[in-house]
Amino acid sequence: MTGSGQRGAAVDSALRARDIDRAQASTVLDAAYAEGQLGAQEYHDRVSKANGSRTLGELARLVADLQSPAVFGGDTAAERPRRRAPERYPADTRARSADRAETVDALDTAHADGQLDADEHAALVELATEARTLGDLSTLVADLQQRPSAPSKPRIHPDRTRLVVIALAIATAIAGFVWTVRDDEPAPAASATVDYDAASPLVIPTPMLNTLAGFLQFRDDYRAGFGDTLVDEAVMHDEHASAVRRAGNGNSTADYTYRGGFARTSSQLGSRERDAVDIDLAQVNAEALGAALANAAATVRVPNGAVTHFRIADDSWAGGPGITVFVRNDVAQSGHFVLSFSGDVLKTYPYRG
Repeated sequence: MTGSGQRGAAVDSALRARDIDRAQASTVLDAAYAEGQLGAQEYHDRVSKANGSRTLGELARLVADLQSPAVFGGDTAAERPRRRAPERYPADTRARSADRAETVDALDTAHADGQLDADEHAALVELATEARTLGDLSTLVADLQQRPSAPSKPRIHPDRTRLVVIALAIATAIAGFVWTVRDDEPAPAASATVDYDAASPLVIPTPMLNTLAGFLQFRDDYRAGFGDTLVDEAVMHDEHASAVRRAGNGNSTADYTYRGGFARTSSQLGSRERDAVDIDLAQVNAEALGAALANAAATVRVPNGAVTHFRIADDSWAGGPGITVFVRNDVAQSGHFVLSFSGDVLKTYPYRG
């Protein structure tokens, strides 16, 4: 891009956003959520930001990593250049449910024709169903003979895009009203002004994850995302958490981060120890954990200490599955203790000042 082009882009991004611009961004986010590109938490966060955006640049950043939703259609024969290869999305573009399904189909075919054994197939299918980007998916099938084609960006006539967006915005506004009309009364006239702030966006607050409330939300979201509460390890910090769970046939592990939703930290699988055991988060006595966290500073004798994080794991040095709670204060005095799932303090490592 030339210098003048760069200056033009900067000017465009600084332009004030109109209601119709915010409606367009929300329409793209709605379609991306329906297509599986965004999880529920990400969708709500982005819609909330779109509603409050002041400039076109702010809106553009909210949809920059998304595929063009199917609602805008694709090329027509008249619009498609004859000798120009389709432009592919970059690897960090969000994947749709359809992209994940195509990758699973390719893995099934590779398993059927002997490219993958049963363990490899099971592990790769689990990774494909949890993949977040097109790059994650392409890595899983890079060494297969038959791979799904990467989605390409549709080329859309600007006028048609504007008409589709305006039609969707008007349809959304009209759908928010229900009129009951009596035969002897004329129907009221529709207002020409659309109040885009009439429905407040849904914002889901996330508690501090190293608290009892944070642990309970983490456990509920984990159950909803994976169908069980089994982990090899879970670590709860204040604003994020991590989890390790077995993958495939149980000889491998997958790592996840949690910030209101779960995301794979790597497309690679780790090796699971032969004697590793499943830890069931449902067995943690929540009331006892809450009391232990509240009294943590006193337990390890750290003046004005606070819980920095706690780790749920099966440690031989701790005598088996348990919860290790770490406490620290502003002057770097620290200690930790190990709690059983039932709430008994098994070991203490107090501050010795």
